[in-house]
Amino acid sequence: MQLNKGFSLIEVVVSMLVAGLMLLGLAATQLKSLQFASNSFQYTMALIHGQNAIERIWPLLCELQHNNSDLTTANPLIQQLHPIDDRFTLILPAIYSNNMQITVSWQDNRVDNPAENQVSLTASYPNVANTCPPPPGGS
Repeated sequence: MQLNKGFSLIEVVVSMLVAGLMLLGLAATQLKSLQFASNSFQYTMALIHGQNAIERIWPLLCELQHNNSDLTTANPLIQQLHPIDDRFTLILPAIYSNNMQITVSWQDNRVDNPAENQVSLTASYPNVANTCPPPPGGS
C-alpha cells in the first residue's frame, strides 16, 4: 500500500479560496474604515467652522443686538461669518437672538441620512449696553 504525503490540488484550491475571501473581507473593512475617518474629519472641520462663526459674532454683538439684527447674507457683516471652504454651508437664523442655533452642513454622498452630515451648535450671548462703536469690517 502506497501512502501519499503532502497536499492535494483540491486542498490547495480550497485554502486559496478561503484566503481570497478573507482578503476581500479585510479590504471591505479597510474601505469602511476610510469612510468613517473621512466623515469624522468632515465633522471636525464643521465644528471648527461653527465655532469660528460663533466667535466672529462677538465683535458684532452690539450692532446685532441694537441696530441690525439681520443674519442673512444680505447683511455685509454676516458675509464674513460663512466658511471660506465652499464644501461647508453655514445655516443661521434669519434674525439675531441671544440664544440661537448655528448649523454647519456638508455634502457626503456615501452617507444615506443627510442629518448625519451636519453639526448644530447653540450659541448664547449676553445683553450688551447700547453704546455701539462702528462694527469691524462693516458700516
